Amino acid sequence: MSIKRWKDLDMQAANRILNLPAAVAAGQPVTFEQLQSLLEGLAFKDNVRVATQANLNLASPGANIDGVAMAANDRVLVKAQTVQTENGVYLWTGAASAMVRAADASTFDELESAIVTVDEGTDAGKTFRQTQVNGAIGTNNVVWASFGTGASQATETLSGIAEIATQAETDGGADDLRFITALKLKTSVWAARGFTVLFGDGSATQYDLSHLLGGEVQVSVYEVATGEYADVRKRRVDANTIRINATPAPATNSMRAVVSRIGG
Repeated sequence: MSIKRWKDLDMQAANRILNLPAAVAAGQPVTFEQLQSLLEGLAFKDNVRVATQANLNLASPGANIDGVAMAANDRVLVKAQTVQTENGVYLWTGAASAMVRAADASTFDELESAIVTVDEGTDAGKTFRQTQVNGAIGTNNVVWASFGTGASQATETLSGIAEIATQAETDGGADDLRFITALKLKTSVWAARGFTVLFGDGSATQYDLSHLLGGEVQVSVYEVATGEYADVRKRRVDANTIRINATPAPATNSMRAVVSRIGG
């Protein structure tokens, strides 16, 4: 039953109208999903029960897929076939029965920019988008990539969401999951391959110089005034520090040490 209202509805910038059905005629409000589809050219499909994680024998898929016991006409997102032309949205019709493509995803046109959400299994709650266009079923690859906030962590073989590494994570050199920006690489310890510093105060004969290159280094010392290399004792204190002993005591800033990183 419809109720006519002659006054505006003021939602106070905080409340929302929820659970709207999809619009099917002029004058009806559209859902957020319909608006996204219109703006981005996306084709939202009915959810699938489960998604494959490895190559599946489509002619005899077995009773369970990704650990989920299947029931007749369950929708399955097949996304990990060795032959990618076989990927798509299928119906499970029996453990020993050949799977068939779902009616709403049986042509390549229907698969272009298709959006599918998974209900159960490893990918439960995640959404995938088909990325290939202008193809033909059985001829062109069908490729599914993670889509939206439910996307998986990106890896070397899977599309997904990637996080940018902090400067500390970049300098640490042990994180294999995050991406590095050009700026962080430029200012990282990995970009720094050399260090130079003036030393000498007219009285001390021993100087500990911190270079922060974090590894094996090569050190040379020369007199600033003449450019001649000095015969001094050099010692590696640790991965980031060298010790120089010079006799007699060098005058203030009369010597320069040049430290170069070698190896990785």
